[in-house]
Amino acid sequence: MNETFRMLFSAIAAAFVFLVLFLLLHWHLAVCILICIGVYFGLFMILKPSIKISGIDVEDLPGGEEIQDILNDAQNDLKEIYRAAKAINEPEVRKNAEILYNTGINILSYLKENPDKIKTARRFFNYYLDTAAKLLKRYVDFQDTGLRSEEVMEILGKTADSIPVMNKAFERQFTHLMEGELLDVEADIELLNSTLKMEGEK
Repeated sequence: MNETFRMLFSAIAAAFVFLVLFLLLHWHLAVCILICIGVYFGLFMILKPSIKISGIDVEDLPGGEEIQDILNDAQNDLKEIYRAAKAINEPEVRKNAEILYNTGINILSYLKENPDKIKTARRFFNYYLDTAAKLLKRYVDFQDTGLRSEEVMEILGKTADSIPVMNKAFERQFTHLMEGELLDVEADIELLNSTLKMEGEK
């Protein structure tokens, strides 16, 4: 529910209450005004949308609003990458851009499920993701000019070569974020192997 609708709905409800109390029930004007103000702000707060990250209200998370802003910016960057990928004419370059987008989506999904790691992923959000979105947008801009000058072709070529490099950087960031889980799995495997060896010796 957007802000304008909340304000409009709350104002209409408050006005309706005022008309009923003042015109039909003939309550005192000051009392009617105070009640209507209460109705307006009460409804406005009740209708406020609840934004959740990993099932937790943003307001209940430490630094929740900042985290939500980071995720919103990341979502916008990924939309830019998606639009650019679909607009790229060269099949191989488009394929690499789509792989980059999918890696970014997977990282974002992981972070939404693990909001405590979002602040440690600042470099991914502020540099890698933002840079990828800008480069792909510029690639499409240059592509769409139709120019095939040496300078334009050189820029297109360099940008195309940078996309797999960016994807490797994305993957490194993802692996770094998942270090805890990777270590846990490795420990479980070692424990399993040790258990199986011990049981085999009996």
